[in-house]
Amino acid sequence: MRALDTEPLELRRKDDGMTSAREGAEKSPSMHVYGAGLGYRKELSQEFSAHRDRFDVVEILADQWFGDGNRERLGAIIDEFPTVVHGVGMSVGGAGRIPEEYLANIRDVVRLCDASFHSEHLAVTHVPGMDSGHLCPPVISEESLRICIRNVEQAQEFLGVPLALENITYSVPLGGNHEAAASFLADIAKATDCLILLDIANLYINSKNHQFDPLDYLDLLPVDRIVQIHLAGGVVTSGGKHVDSHSEQVGQDIWELASEVARVVHPSSVIIERDQNFPDFKSLLEDTAKARGIFFPHA
Repeated sequence: MRALDTEPLELRRKDDGMTSAREGAEKSPSMHVYGAGLGYRKELSQEFSAHRDRFDVVEILADQWFGDGNRERLGAIIDEFPTVVHGVGMSVGGAGRIPEEYLANIRDVVRLCDASFHSEHLAVTHVPGMDSGHLCPPVISEESLRICIRNVEQAQEFLGVPLALENITYSVPLGGNHEAAASFLADIAKATDCLILLDIANLYINSKNHQFDPLDYLDLLPVDRIVQIHLAGGVVTSGGKHVDSHSEQVGQDIWELASEVARVVHPSSVIIERDQNFPDFKSLLEDTAKARGIFFPHA
C-alpha cells in the first residue's frame, strides 16, 4: 500500500456558488466551540499530557471506557482536557433496537464528560444474535429509514443529548448512489432533529472509489446540522482502492476538500484521527494546527 495521493483535488463550484441545501441552511445549533484537537489514544497518553497546550479538545472513544475500572482514569483525562464523545458500537442502522445496557454505558460516559452531544456512525455493526465487528452501511430503503429514525429517537431519549451521525465509507452502495446516501442521512436528521459529524476523509474516499464529486454530496446535507468534523489519512491499495486506515497524516487532497467544506460548515470541533502507525507526536500537532487554521481562522 502507499499513502493517499497528494495531487491537488480539483473541486467544482457550481455557477451560483451555493445550492439549495446551503441557501436553506439556518443558523447552526447553539453549541460550545471547542476548536481543533485529536482523538485520544491510550498509547499516546504521555505525549498528550506533555503537549496539552497545543490542542483545544480531545475526542473520547466511549466504548473503550465502559466499566467501573475505567471511570477513575477517564475522570483524570476529563480534568486535564476539554472532551467530546464518540462511539462505534451503537448499530444505528441495525434491525433490532439498541440494547439498553449499551446505551446505559454510553450515557455514563456522556454524563461524566458533560457532553452536549454524542457522535456515532450511521452504520450497522450487529444484527440480533450476531456482531459483524465492522461498520456496514445501512440499506437505502424506506424500511431502513424507519428503523434508523426509530433507533436514533430511542438513543436520544435515553441519553438525554442529541446524536451526531457520521458518514462512513462503503465498498458497495446498498440500494442507491451517493446522492441517495446523502439524502438518507439528511432525512434522518430532519425527522429526528439529530446532528451530523462530517468525516471529510470518508467523503473523499467514497468520492474516489465511486467516482462522484464530494461537493455534490455536501450539497444534499443540512449543513447547519454539522457540528463536528473528522480528518484522517489513509492508504491506496495496489488495486487503486482508497482505504480509511487512520494510519497516515492527512493528505493534501483531503486538506483541499476541507478548505472547501470550511466555506459553508462551521463546526464546534474538528478532530484528527490516528489509530495505528503512530508518528512522532509533532506531526499530529502540525495537523491539528492546520485544521485550526482552516476551520477556526480567527481563534
